[in-house]
Amino acid sequence: MAIRDDLRRMWQIDVPKMALKQSFLMHSIFSVTALHIASSSAENQALYTGRAIHHYSIALEEYSNKLKGITKENNCSLIICASLTVVFALSLAMSSPTQEPMQPIEELLGIFTLLRGLPLVLGETWSLVQQSEIAPLFVGINSADSIVLSDEVTNAIQLLEDQIERMAPSDADRDIYVRATQGVKDCFKLVSLKNIDNGMALSWPVSLSPEYTALLSSRQDIALVILAHYAVILNEIRDTWWAKGWGSKLIQEVNQVVSDEWKSLVAWPMYKIGMGK
Repeated sequence: MAIRDDLRRMWQIDVPKMALKQSFLMHSIFSVTALHIASSSAENQALYTGRAIHHYSIALEEYSNKLKGITKENNCSLIICASLTVVFALSLAMSSPTQEPMQPIEELLGIFTLLRGLPLVLGETWSLVQQSEIAPLFVGINSADSIVLSDEVTNAIQLLEDQIERMAPSDADRDIYVRATQGVKDCFKLVSLKNIDNGMALSWPVSLSPEYTALLSSRQDIALVILAHYAVILNEIRDTWWAKGWGSKLIQEVNQVVSDEWKSLVAWPMYKIGMGK
């Protein structure tokens, strides 16, 4: 789950201690553990995938109920459970053998829905979280503002912002898209920090507004193009077991479904996954 020493200690020692007090977190740990075994053991894939789904179902029900009553005793467990839920959903969608081809945009929308309660937890208990055992998750966030992005990323984001300014159908939509694009830019900064954990790639989904998710759900071109730029980040961490394949599949699907007038803005994400001309 991590490569940085303080994060490894958190996952190996602090999180299991928390799970002994919060059963939904224990089931969440079991679900991700089983899915990780399934991903690395072809002969036992079906068995462990089934166990993973069983524990995930229990965890999700209890997690949803706990969100209705956030306390200082369960707030950190809720944050960790939400993070594990995303890891579970990303990995299951990519590795589970199905009859139907994977539709990454639809799958990701489902994951965004799972994250809806997390900003509430962070907003209500942020000061406590910063002093808690899961504080290592947020190391570096405050220093990300000082990061200067590469010219390549800066130019790609600038082109996107210029097009949003010209093409957004209303002022309200423009504000939604501008915030989502700023979130992508911030996420690029976070994942470029030294010694940062790949889990920081999930900071953008956590920050999304329900309004942007609704626009993405209705397949609005601007929302799709913003998603393709975020998918570049997922592609950069493709060696992480739970992110394998996500970036490239998202970008390819966006390129297929976006309107012709917006395809030029998918050119850079397509280039980043090695499919640009």
